Amino acid sequence: MARTFLGRAIYWTGVYLVDGLLIDSGPPNLGRDVRRLVGELRVSQCVTTHHHEDHSGNDALLSRELGITPLAHRSAVSLLAQPETRPQLYRRAAWGPRPAARVAALSDRLDTPRFHFDVIHTPGHATDHVALFEPERRWLFSGDLYLAPKLRYLRADEDVYAMMGSLRRVLALEPDVLFCQHRGRVDHGRELLRQKLEFLVELGGRIHALHDRGWSDAAIARSLPGSDLLWRAWTAGDFSKQHFVTAFLRRA
Repeated sequence: MARTFLGRAIYWTGVYLVDGLLIDSGPPNLGRDVRRLVGELRVSQCVTTHHHEDHSGNDALLSRELGITPLAHRSAVSLLAQPETRPQLYRRAAWGPRPAARVAALSDRLDTPRFHFDVIHTPGHATDHVALFEPERRWLFSGDLYLAPKLRYLRADEDVYAMMGSLRRVLALEPDVLFCQHRGRVDHGRELLRQKLEFLVELGGRIHALHDRGWSDAAIARSLPGSDLLWRAWTAGDFSKQHFVTAFLRRA
């Protein structure tokens, strides 16, 4: 799902339907499409992996118009009860503001007629982030935990240490199939999750080593691999390499 410009998606987000269970409700500016799809596909339940509006943007529509009460981590219930009235410009352009929604708290297990899912709290990208794991088929619906094996930037509000702990938690489950909300089905997902964890461990070590040598935070950020210029400009600094430095040095 994505808003388009000149026929190209600005920034797409995936949702999944499994046995009547909708995993995330998509961005608020695509509410009309979600309303149609939910009716056509006979959705009976919805889980919100985290409160960011590209994942939770139609929770209010589901509960208000379609009689489906979305489920989310208990810490997201109060977050989603408040509307996102002043999102940054890039978020308004890509997804639109999220209305307030009534959601219910998830338990540790979620059942559908054919499957059952373990609910795994996976903070880091967001404090309320969850992943769903189907233990018999070893499916992992990872929300925004994966994204890529090597990140070139971090959001200002992400907790990199919590993210690393979450990666270790899901790797211990030994998933066979990975479904990412922004990458689709990911081949060799377990190995790529491991690569992401190893990348973050190595990156943190590098940042701490340079910090111990007296480098400034700005100089450390400039030395990190890849360029964040486009994303830094598009998000007015909400995504940047500088946030990696700040996040890792919080425990310096």
